[in-house]
Amino acid sequence: MKKFILFVTMLIIAVSTFSQQTNPSPSLTKADYMQKSKKQKTAALVLLGGGATFVLTGILIPKGDLIHEGWLDNSYKNDGIKGVFELTGILSMIGSIPLFTASGKNKKRAMSISFQNETIPQIQNNSLVYRSVPSVSLKINL
Repeated sequence: MKKFILFVTMLIIAVSTFSQQTNPSPSLTKADYMQKSKKQKTAALVLLGGGATFVLTGILIPKGDLIHEGWLDNSYKNDGIKGVFELTGILSMIGSIPLFTASGKNKKRAMSISFQNETIPQIQNNSLVYRSVPSVSLKINL
């Protein structure tokens, strides 16, 4: 019985592992790419603005009381929180760069995809007839 259960389990795993995708993801349209580009640009602007605000806040926080006086450096009470604000702001601003880049790429993809009706010649009853066929065109800039 144990061998049978093990065999059935292995068979189910093998069938599900090597089978094809039943619901392929639909291709994105021009409107989808534009919407994706707009959302990415908005997120990038939020990260950039929030990061700049955090850095400015870190700069404007007062030093506070002197905790440790050293020969090369002095430690103040608010050094830790200032560092956290400034580091978080800088990382946030750096994180906005890939979103700006992705937004530009998606905008270019949206501009290169278009739907149009093209006429193609077909033979019908021993004569050449031009029919209109909906098609997707993809413009590739080299």
